[in-house]
Amino acid sequence: MSLKKGDSTFELTKEKLEFLLIPDLGMNIKVEGFKTRPLTQHGDNYGSTILAVEVSIIQDINKHNLSLVAKLVPSSQFLREVFVTDISFNKEVNAYKLVSKEFEILQIENGIPLHKQFNGFPKFYGARTNREGNINEKADETAVLLLENLKESGYATGNRLVGLDLIHMKLGVRKLAQFHALSIAIKILKPNNIITGGVADCIVAEKWITSAINDVKVIPDCVQYLEKIEKILRDDMKERQNPSLISYMEPFATFVHNDFWVNNIMFKYEPQTWSKNGTSVIQIPTHVKIVDFQITLYASPIKDLIFFIYSSSADGIVDDCYDELINIYYTELVNYLKDLRCDAGSFSFDSFQKDLNINAPKEFPHILYMHKYISADQNKLPDLSSCGVDEIIQNNYGGELYEKRVKFLIKDFLQRGWL
Repeated sequence: MSLKKGDSTFELTKEKLEFLLIPDLGMNIKVEGFKTRPLTQHGDNYGSTILAVEVSIIQDINKHNLSLVAKLVPSSQFLREVFVTDISFNKEVNAYKLVSKEFEILQIENGIPLHKQFNGFPKFYGARTNREGNINEKADETAVLLLENLKESGYATGNRLVGLDLIHMKLGVRKLAQFHALSIAIKILKPNNIITGGVADCIVAEKWITSAINDVKVIPDCVQYLEKIEKILRDDMKERQNPSLISYMEPFATFVHNDFWVNNIMFKYEPQTWSKNGTSVIQIPTHVKIVDFQITLYASPIKDLIFFIYSSSADGIVDDCYDELINIYYTELVNYLKDLRCDAGSFSFDSFQKDLNINAPKEFPHILYMHKYISADQNKLPDLSSCGVDEIIQNNYGGELYEKRVKFLIKDFLQRGWL
């Protein structure tokens, strides 16, 4: 396995695996051998190269195997620039290594029972950022992150082309609310430990806008709204390029995932959790893990909530259950803040609704851009590692599904007064 950039080559070896694993597993380990294989398919992930790694370990005199995931920076130079990998890689490492620990400590300190605790991070095993092995320095093409392989523990993602049903969406918004509440609680209870994220740069801005407009232009029902759409896209780009324009509405501002959609959420099912639904049988999800923390921000939680609802729900969910999902999220957020012994008096539903009406419209560009890739036909996607900027941005791989989702997005945002 290798990752090349010019004449530089990264290779995962037994010695390098030992170096990465020793801080977590101890000095008395030896990697006897390992095997790797690609873990994702086209369309599953854009911001990194992901491998499954089966490692044989000798610890003292005992042998055992570890099922890991190795995340590498994307092999495409363009994708490394889009995801600002030299910075975003460390943001992700710190989410697994530091933020997850802060959340765990806060829940224990405030007496949250184990069965109620948010435990949404995969286990972190180790990382290196660059050739020097420095953490919190800029990442280069040799960076690697090791996590537990959640698939081997029974976790699975949903189908991005179908979306999540109401049962999965309800659990997703509850866990999202807990994730946000923990960050808000740290801000209130431990202001010196406040968890933030940076604003990512945005390259080839004009090409993103032009491509989105061209994609929408060929959908007859949407042509009349092109002027509105272009304005919101350009306003969004101005804000991205000028962070000083961004305002945070307290008290709700929090650590946001900023890419919370179906492919970055994994569900686990217990064997007995089946429910009859008419003539069919539904397996009930009981646990959630969240992955891919590359583009985290300190911002309104509405960014994650609205993006999740409009990017990841199955047909009909927004029409029938939007208010229910919003209420589930808000109720869980406030209740978890109270469980964490925070004064929730300033977190009224009226102030939450105000935050929602301000920040939901700002997620339109994010949802619109991502629908192209969420709706993409896997059989039509090229190998992104070999694509240039124009091929990645300008081609529409979603076809009729993309058109259907964009028409609904525009119609619904118009009806809500968000566009």
